[in-house]
Amino acid sequence: MPGRPVPLAIATPLDVAWALPPMLRLRDRLSRRVPPLARAFGRYVSQHRDPYLLAVLALRESVDDTVDSVTADLFAEVERALEHELEAGDLELVDGADAVRFDYDTRLVLPAMLTLGRVRELAGDVPYLRQVRRVDTDLAREGERVTYEIIRALLDGDMRDAINDDEYEDFETTVRPRARAAEVAQATLEEGVESWLAAPETPDGVASAYRHAVSLSEGHQDTDEAFRDLLERHANAEGDERGRLADEIEARYKYAPPQESSPLFEEEQYVPYFTTQYERVGILYEDMLKMYEAALGVELGESFCRAIVLMVVAAQIGLDDIDDFPEDRGEQLTPVTAELALKGTAGLDDVGRLVDRYLDAAAAAAETHLTGMAIAYIREEAHDRLAALRAELD
Repeated sequence: MPGRPVPLAIATPLDVAWALPPMLRLRDRLSRRVPPLARAFGRYVSQHRDPYLLAVLALRESVDDTVDSVTADLFAEVERALEHELEAGDLELVDGADAVRFDYDTRLVLPAMLTLGRVRELAGDVPYLRQVRRVDTDLAREGERVTYEIIRALLDGDMRDAINDDEYEDFETTVRPRARAAEVAQATLEEGVESWLAAPETPDGVASAYRHAVSLSEGHQDTDEAFRDLLERHANAEGDERGRLADEIEARYKYAPPQESSPLFEEEQYVPYFTTQYERVGILYEDMLKMYEAALGVELGESFCRAIVLMVVAAQIGLDDIDDFPEDRGEQLTPVTAELALKGTAGLDDVGRLVDRYLDAAAAAAETHLTGMAIAYIREEAHDRLAALRAELD
């Protein structure tokens, strides 16, 4: 999921946060003056008057810190590999740099952070409450260890996709050539992933879920070139031929039949773009959740899993695809480029309704406040980005 990181930190102090909802009733007048994160949080708190939210906020901060620590450790490992390449003469420092540094977009790890929060709640390891509840310390500790491995797998897969598409902008490093640095980073992470999957203590179900996600995702990528060609032919066609190609976009992309069905999403299989987006990103996270369950021997719950995958699909459309529209326009078939190609700027209304449809379903399935707040944020941010794109196109 390319794009800039989604900030989840709540900047408002807890004693002030509870006063936000009345203030945010002025939203219609203040419009976009209030940041989307504050609007989302204020709206969520006003709808869920639950003292437990204070504990959830503390839990969010804790799991967010864990994810930050994990990514820092993984990138330090990459930096050591890059230093080795630098010493071998295969890389060089960019002008003005005195040391090897590496960073990479980490928004795609948001579902792992939310899942770690779910595991911590199942373990009873929630701030303020662990003193009065039994805590399964083994589950909480294992949850963090598994999160380390899964974040490595998510980053590895995303880097591999970026390299395959010759997209290197998310690889931030002080060495060059950047393409070689990207290859070293991805190979370093992949080696760790394969070691974990092959370890005798790793349950078979972990590797099975991982291989399944990779196979379906790569199968979808194999169709990218055909979809690019379809969008280009539609853009250059006229009259009846343009109408025929519009019908083809709807049949092959907007309402594509699934390669395989998921019992979690039988209702969504005929929702616009679900199949293509499920196979593009959704399956990665459904199988990520199965990896957690297999590794930890727990059930995260079907509703929670539905919420995460539907949230991911909505974020892909409402955040990433809108952000990437200037580069994707005329080049890449996404729900945003498809709707605009089929209906012009009026298609943005349908994009907004579609994002809300997915987020409504995700919110209805969310079993944790942590996930619910993330969904609320994505909704506010997506509509802000839609409004900005509309203003740009008008």
